Amino acid sequence: MTPIHLTTGDDARLGGIDLTISLTPAQAKAISSDAALMADWVHSALIAMAMLRTGCETAGPAEWQHAITDVDQHLLPRVQGIRDALIRAHADTGGTVQALADAMAVARSTAQHRRQVVTRTSPSTWETWAKTDSPEPTSD
Repeated sequence: MTPIHLTTGDDARLGGIDLTISLTPAQAKAISSDAALMADWVHSALIAMAMLRTGCETAGPAEWQHAITDVDQHLLPRVQGIRDALIRAHADTGGTVQALADAMAVARSTAQHRRQVVTRTSPSTWETWAKTDSPEPTSD
């Protein structure tokens, strides 16, 4: 059974698509209330993408500003923190630079540089957030 389910058309709550992401009890406990926050910001990104693709003419600066805030200030830093934590975990468990390059679909030299940037510094606030159940950072 796939952990992602799409319900479409008349069966969807709004008649378009309902996206369901299922987590195990242990996964749900590990990410706790961050699941709802991340889902909200992914929802904003999907709505904004739909608005952009349909040439939404009813959206004004306030709607675009809200979407920018959700994506730029909330979603992207957290995704970056998750990515950095993954790169560090991959390196810590013996993953090769070539395997990282393959996973990232980049040249080996690019993967090596990204890995060095992550592993030669202390974890960022957002990388720490990705790995712990600590309170949400207020900056970074």
